[in-house]
Amino acid sequence: MQLERTRRMPLSELVLEQLLGQLRSGTIRPGDRLPGEHDLMRMLGVGRSSVREALRWLITLGVVETKAGRGAVIVARSPVPFPQSDVTDVFQKWAVLDLLEVRESLEGQAAALAARRATALDLATLERHALEIERLVAERRTYFRANAAFHAAVARASHNNVLAGCVERLVGQVRLYRQRLMREIQGMPEGDVAEHQAVLDAIRACEPERARTAMIAHIRRFAGVVRALDQPSGRGHPAREGDGHPRATVGAPDRRGRVREHTDRP
Repeated sequence: MQLERTRRMPLSELVLEQLLGQLRSGTIRPGDRLPGEHDLMRMLGVGRSSVREALRWLITLGVVETKAGRGAVIVARSPVPFPQSDVTDVFQKWAVLDLLEVRESLEGQAAALAARRATALDLATLERHALEIERLVAERRTYFRANAAFHAAVARASHNNVLAGCVERLVGQVRLYRQRLMREIQGMPEGDVAEHQAVLDAIRACEPERARTAMIAHIRRFAGVVRALDQPSGRGHPAREGDGHPRATVGAPDRRGRVREHTDRP
């Protein structure tokens, strides 16, 4: 197995693309074991976090499984023969949309529970993360960690340990894609600031359904951006029930956390 050393950012995305390219070419096949973490770091010339992020994506995509005593094992071929330059985007869109559907349910419930159960310490923690995101956005700096910390803090404020654990794990799965969109989509960071504040205001006001609605609106806006980026090529995520018909979407909340629904028509 021969891999090229990566030299351009983001490294974890390039690692993923190289590994998927090896699958497409048949260099590695179902049943083969991937080199160990340290070997991949040496072969690719990247750090541990980049290798682990790429492996998490391969697991999420159902291409790799971790097996006791064997490590990371290939269980499926790359399912579509896209050119190497397209493969990472296509797979990420497909996986991100699935993850966001799950997050919508879990985080909407987490926000509603937080509105009922959040303590003064929980509220102070949420306020701190929201202000940190606002500061980083104003300075035009990356804010994924602060964003993930805010979502995790909402989940912890639900005081449901299982729910909090699920949300924390899922939030980290979209890091590569979200960081790229934060850089490339005009107005996205400012929208995040407003939407986080709407969630926080609803939790502080002890209004569960308002908090749920604000969180769902926040996640749906991100999903809408991902879906819109997929439209020009006509490839990517498979059609869902109701696709091709007018779809109700949720806009950004106003200052009181109210969300206006509108319908997208072809």
